[in-house]
Amino acid sequence: MKTRLKTGLLLCGGVLGGSAAVAAQKQPNILLVLSDDQSAFAVGCYGNADIRTPNLDRFASEGVRFNRAYATSPQSVPSRASIMTGRSPVAVNMTRFNVTLARRFRAFPEYLRENGYYTGVAGRGYHLDGAVSGRVGKIKEVELYYAEHGYKTFPDRLDTCMVVADASRGKNHWKINAQFRTFMERRDKDKPFFLQLCYSDPHTPYDAPKVHDPRSLTLPPFYPDTQLVREYLAAYYDEIHRMDSDFGEVLRYLDEHGLSDNTIVIFMGDNGGAQFMAKGTLYENGIRVPFLVRWPGRIAPAVTDAVVSNVDIASTCLAAAGLPVPEEMEGADLLPLMVQGETPAERWVYSVRSCHATNSLPGKTSVFDQMRCIVGERYKLIYNLLPGLPWVPIDFSGTEMFAELKRMHRSGELDALSSRLYFSPTRPMFELYDLRNDPCEQRNLIDDPALKEIRNDLILKLTYKMIEDEDFVTLPHPKIYE
Repeated sequence: MKTRLKTGLLLCGGVLGGSAAVAAQKQPNILLVLSDDQSAFAVGCYGNADIRTPNLDRFASEGVRFNRAYATSPQSVPSRASIMTGRSPVAVNMTRFNVTLARRFRAFPEYLRENGYYTGVAGRGYHLDGAVSGRVGKIKEVELYYAEHGYKTFPDRLDTCMVVADASRGKNHWKINAQFRTFMERRDKDKPFFLQLCYSDPHTPYDAPKVHDPRSLTLPPFYPDTQLVREYLAAYYDEIHRMDSDFGEVLRYLDEHGLSDNTIVIFMGDNGGAQFMAKGTLYENGIRVPFLVRWPGRIAPAVTDAVVSNVDIASTCLAAAGLPVPEEMEGADLLPLMVQGETPAERWVYSVRSCHATNSLPGKTSVFDQMRCIVGERYKLIYNLLPGLPWVPIDFSGTEMFAELKRMHRSGELDALSSRLYFSPTRPMFELYDLRNDPCEQRNLIDDPALKEIRNDLILKLTYKMIEDEDFVTLPHPKIYE
């Protein structure tokens, strides 16, 4: 087998022991719960004393909490493509928004279904069949073309595909758990099940009941401190609190129906929130997400700082079901780490920022941007392919909160840090951060002569990954940078 430079995780003692042991036992149910736009900082168990997430906090105490889990993209479509395929979004051609996953790229629930599982998706649109909610706006001809020419494939891949229309509206959030119950009633009770349950919260619009006091919040150090910013962050926390309550209902259902003990429950954010230095960027709040796994009787409660990726979910779920992991999947089987406590070797993970909106032409970086990054235990390298263009936030550039910040910047009232971070006319092509000493990524060390060897090594590692994925953008190289 060839050496893989992608995201393989080598574990002391190998990866087959855990999977072989699983195969000899009853196959577990697998429930994969995804929140929409949730950064890791926005959960109580990740050290946030302001946010109210009692169900997630309790759930984390019963399983493994990954402190350094990364999404392969700060956007829903590419990130969820990696979750389903166990591959880079570039490698499976999923870098446009609301594109369909080609039939030649298999989703891991298909392997589960072929081996006796009842499978499904429910809740907010799962993002891999185009605009599955039916609201296609200005691109209806594209959606019709997808449907009429066989590009929408998930109804063929799974036993059940359900989508809540207009799930982002708060008045409809209850319908997501209603679909969960429908799936549980509809499933074949003689088979183990797999379900990906997709919540809409905390995606914009923020319309959850208010439970967090903006005045009492501790803002991240890179946030501008205005009343509207505080209200915006509080509303984000309110969305997460509502989702936390819905997640608690699901956990109670499993308990009440005697399903908890033989069900692996995975909770993960698909990408970072529509916040500062978050969604649409490759900074920590854009790609570091909550990742919690519970499997009673098999996984002891633990906290790990191992660097992992959402690309690992496919391999881990297949291994948990006692099935082989296909060669094309680049993710790691995390069972040896979770079940046996084995220590992972050094790990590098990758993330991609690409096109976003479907109803807009590429006139600004909120809807069209290109970035790549590599993250390890200590250092992160970001490659910006459009450095001459300013950053424009996704999902909140049109808010009164951001309009006020723009006015303050123009008048000189905004603090210097916020003006530099959010209103610089250009961006650096390369950014290098020491996450151990600078977790908020405020000091770009790309030109530090003491780190030249590290910089060049990361640029080459990123280049090799892009070659393997057949990436369509210009390759970086240390010689080009110099």
